[in-house]
Amino acid sequence: MPRDQDPDRATMMRLRRGIGAIGIGLPFALLLGVHLAGVPMENSISEFFFSELREVFVAAAAGVGLFLLAYEGYPPRPKEILTDRRVSGLAGASVLVMAFVPTLCARGTCAHPPTLFDRLIPASADTTQAAIHLTAAGLFLLSLGIMSQRVFTRCTRPSKSLFKQRRNLCYQIFGWVIFTMVGVIGVMKLGFPNIGHHWDTQWHFTFWAESVAVWAFGLSWLMKGAAMQTAMPYLFGKGAD
Repeated sequence: MPRDQDPDRATMMRLRRGIGAIGIGLPFALLLGVHLAGVPMENSISEFFFSELREVFVAAAAGVGLFLLAYEGYPPRPKEILTDRRVSGLAGASVLVMAFVPTLCARGTCAHPPTLFDRLIPASADTTQAAIHLTAAGLFLLSLGIMSQRVFTRCTRPSKSLFKQRRNLCYQIFGWVIFTMVGVIGVMKLGFPNIGHHWDTQWHFTFWAESVAVWAFGLSWLMKGAAMQTAMPYLFGKGAD
């Protein structure tokens, strides 16, 4: 059977595109809720857990997490550490933890629906909750950067075509964008918390930095699902590898 007619491969391509579409669409969906439904703007994507858009955030995170946990990818090379399976598994587990262990609410008036975490951990353990959520979010984004830079750039053919080299350059750029946003958020949150709080209050800095990272993740998966190759074959060729 020709490769482009393999139903299993076609299903995998659609799933990859679906994950990419979630990454591209989540920040826009939240912003639409803010501007069209009057939902208050939050300082980070995670803080929308405490708004009327909670289901949008949790559903997107759960969908991405379950797919990444099930994702197999390329078979591992001998003695390879950063395999498709390990990196995607870490990313999937991290985003599920991030969704179901919510961040701390920065506003005194936000709705705080009880979660499973609230039943397992004393309500006074806010520091523990914040640490778990932020660690999971950081691991999730870092794993996505690694996937884009180290995993997606692998080639199944002996030599890389010009189109594959162009796609690899895009994967590298997407990965560096993710790493840069994670680094900037970490520096502002840990090194300059007062400035970071001011930026969040004035410009929702963390939300926009997270959105840029999520958009880079979405574009990377759309390319892995051959969506960008289909739209611009003259630039990226056809198919995915």
